[in-house]
Amino acid sequence: MVTIYKNATILAGPELRMMERAAIVLDGAYIAEIRDDSSVRGVDLNGAIVFPCFVNAHTHIGDYGAKDLAVGLPTVKAVSPPDSVKYRYLQSLTPEESVESMRCGAREMLAAGIAAFGDFREGGVKGAELLKDAVQGLPIKAVIFAEPTAEPRDWYAYLQETAALGEAADGLGIGDITLFTDEQLTVLKGALETHSAKLAVHIAETREAQRASKERWGASEVTRILEVTPDLLVHMTNADPDDIAATAADGVPVVCCPRTNCILGDGIPPLYQLWRAGVPLSLGTDNFMFTSPNMFREMDYFSRIVRGQSNRPDAIEARAVLSMATLGGARALGIDDEYGSLEPGKIASFIVLDPRSPNLRSVRDVYSAIVHRAGLADIRLVVAHGRELREGGTESW
Repeated sequence: MVTIYKNATILAGPELRMMERAAIVLDGAYIAEIRDDSSVRGVDLNGAIVFPCFVNAHTHIGDYGAKDLAVGLPTVKAVSPPDSVKYRYLQSLTPEESVESMRCGAREMLAAGIAAFGDFREGGVKGAELLKDAVQGLPIKAVIFAEPTAEPRDWYAYLQETAALGEAADGLGIGDITLFTDEQLTVLKGALETHSAKLAVHIAETREAQRASKERWGASEVTRILEVTPDLLVHMTNADPDDIAATAADGVPVVCCPRTNCILGDGIPPLYQLWRAGVPLSLGTDNFMFTSPNMFREMDYFSRIVRGQSNRPDAIEARAVLSMATLGGARALGIDDEYGSLEPGKIASFIVLDPRSPNLRSVRDVYSAIVHRAGLADIRLVVAHGRELREGGTESW
């Protein structure tokens, strides 16, 4: 079925090029055309702002039902396996409760304009399958980096489970590489490549993790993991200048989650240094336990930190930050053939902002307004996979 939304300011293509009084033509779940002409018959958006749905590149959706449970605790006590508040909560859930909780989290992300997300999923193969069940039938893409239930010290069981995860999930998510020898990391990467699965790693998240790596292995976490060519790095909160330079040289994508890093007391990530070095960046909201899946807030926080760290108000363009939250996330997760930008042939997932809302009225810079001013209350409509979610939560699925 062909659907046309017209008379909109559309941020089109990978460069988010502004097209005024434009129309976007959908053929079912896909974008068929974006045209300058709004004289066609269709849904009149009355000058609304249209831009790609967000790609939330790092989440932990499993702790959706424990919002704010561990605020005030350090990372190890709050979220680290096996005895943290988070893991005790996860172990208390039945499979049915886990699925329902994660489904609520997926719906919350859809309402916030998120059409795809990368999740570090606890619980091994079973945990990955539960997340697949949770998003079934919803117009949202879950890229799953699963965490084995076996511990690295039980190496044979861990390796066997990794092979199984290569089939059941999109990749392996590692929280602490200090537990692995260099040889084990190399073997894991090879096992994943056999299944075309990815290696994603929490890295330099805490000062303690960096210190432990240097004490045990004589090198930083970043130095060690780059030796095995990871597919995705998450956090880099406590990366040093050499870590940043090496990551940039290798072109490894990094997901920044500054709101969660700060509330856990792990530090303010070196966002300006990462950006200036040319590291491919994307944004994630991380744990539902601590941080709402609100990419407007994540963009705003990121942009202000970069300008503050650099002491330069022109350190980064708002358009670049918006790109990190959309196409940057899609590239980091390897799904940019379908998500992250509004182009013919891609999945039709976009956000419609109301420029007449009190918050957005009189804005002079659309890109800055989206990054620094817009919020969930300004969303008039979300279209995900060609299906509508209207303001107030009225769902069409």
